[in-house]
Amino acid sequence: MVNHQAKKFRKLLSENEFLTLPGVYDCLSAKIAEESKFPALFLSGGALAYSRIGRPDIGFLSLSDFADTIMHITSTVTIPLVADADAGFGNAIHSANTGKIYEQLGCAGLQIDDKVLPALRPDKDEILDWNLVAPKIKAIRSAVSEEFVIIYRTCANLYGYGIEESITRINAAKEAGADYAYVDGIKSTEELHRVAKEAKIPLMVNLNEKGYVGGNIAPKDVAVLGFSIGLFPISSMLAASEGMFEVLNELAQSGSTLAVRSRMTDPPTKVHAMMGQFTLVEEFAPFYQ
Repeated sequence: MVNHQAKKFRKLLSENEFLTLPGVYDCLSAKIAEESKFPALFLSGGALAYSRIGRPDIGFLSLSDFADTIMHITSTVTIPLVADADAGFGNAIHSANTGKIYEQLGCAGLQIDDKVLPALRPDKDEILDWNLVAPKIKAIRSAVSEEFVIIYRTCANLYGYGIEESITRINAAKEAGADYAYVDGIKSTEELHRVAKEAKIPLMVNLNEKGYVGGNIAPKDVAVLGFSIGLFPISSMLAASEGMFEVLNELAQSGSTLAVRSRMTDPPTKVHAMMGQFTLVEEFAPFYQ
C-alpha cells in the first residue's frame, strides 16, 4: 500500500529547511489550520484530552478516541496529518496495531513517546525502560508502509532523568526505525544546543507555550541549529479557550454578545463556507429534483 499523504509529508520535509506543525484537535481546528495555509497538521493528544473527554493528558484517552478523531479530520482536510499515539496503547504488539490503524485512517505518520501511562504519580511522572520502548518503534516500522513517518518523543528530560539520557534515547530510536525525534522539556539554551549537536537523527522541537525554553525562542533561531520541525501542539486550543472565556463571560454577565462581536467569526456564512456546507447543498441538490 502506498501512503500518498505520507509521501506528501516526506516531500514537504525535504523541501522545507524548517517545517512548522500546528496542533489541532477536531475537524474545525484542522480546517481552520488548512485555510490558514499550513501544509500539514499535528493531532495533539493533550488538546484532544481536554476537548474530547474533559480530562488532563495522563492516560485517559484510548486508541478508539484517537482513531475516531483521526477518521473525521482526515475526511475533512486534504493536507497530511501526523497524530499523537501516546505510548502506543500497550506493548509492541499493540503499538504495531496502532500504527496500522493510523495509516489505514489516512495518517501520514505518528508520534510515540516513552511516558508511563496511566500516570500513577502526578508528583513524579515516569518513563518506560528503553528495552520496552525500542520494540514498539521496531514493531510500528514493520507494520506500516515505508513512507509512513515515525516520530519518537522522549520525556526523560521533562521528568528529571536528564539530558544525557534523552540524547541517548533519541539516537537509539533512529536505530530502532524512527525517522524523527524530539526531546521534550528542554530547560535551557545550553540543552537546546547540546541536543542539536549530539543528535544523530533529524529533530523536531516543541515550541509550545508552557514556558519551556523552546517556546521563548524564535523559530528561525531554532532552525539554524539544525532542527527540522517546529511543533506548536496546543496553540489552537489555548486561543480557542481564551476566545470562549471572553465571549461566554460577557454573555453570562450582560446577557448579550454585542460587546464582543468583533471577537467572533462572522456568523454563520464563513464557517459554513469553510466546512463545505454550500458546496454539499449544490452538489446533492439534483438528487432531490
